[in-house]
Amino acid sequence: MLPISPLLAWFFTLVLLLLAGRATARLLSSESPTPTERHRELGHAAMGSGMAVLLVPGMPRPPLVVSVCFFSALAAFAAFDWGRRAVARFRGRTVDSCASTASEHGALLDPHHAIVGVAMVVMLLRPASAGGMAGMAGMAGMAGMTGSSPGTAVLLLLAYVWIAALVLGFGMTRVLAADAGESGAVLSSPATVYACELAMTVLTGLMLLS
Repeated sequence: MLPISPLLAWFFTLVLLLLAGRATARLLSSESPTPTERHRELGHAAMGSGMAVLLVPGMPRPPLVVSVCFFSALAAFAAFDWGRRAVARFRGRTVDSCASTASEHGALLDPHHAIVGVAMVVMLLRPASAGGMAGMAGMAGMAGMTGSSPGTAVLLLLAYVWIAALVLGFGMTRVLAADAGESGAVLSSPATVYACELAMTVLTGLMLLS
């Protein structure tokens, strides 16, 4: 069990809202993102907002079924979008995810979006989570979840999430080193993509630890 103070919960909520805001700004910017980039940013905005709603202290939590359906839909959308483009590449067709450097980096992260969505669903469906959703001063403080030992699915997802966080952190440092001294659009730069994915992955890991 991982107790987190309301102050820290507010900090995490702010981080998630900033990630959602960046994705929304990217969608509304004049950079004209490709359809693949648009789908990816929609997923970022939705995931960041959905996780923030669960974390913000003092805010009533959505019904469990609503949260589970929401994150299941995000996971399914990410898996479908990645699968569609994987099939297109296998058949030799050009896909828009190869149109730019930022997209090439983002394409490597597409399956990760689906797994993070699954991790959120598993976290919500854990017996401790389901039993504690009503009194979720719970997820705002992450201390109200009492409960059973984590199952195999939770342990596997925990291992994946924290390994992914290390890989994303390493990827971000490489991109920053490669792009040193170069100027470009901050919202769509590979370093920004990695930073957003890293922040959301770490927060997912903390939620699974609760």
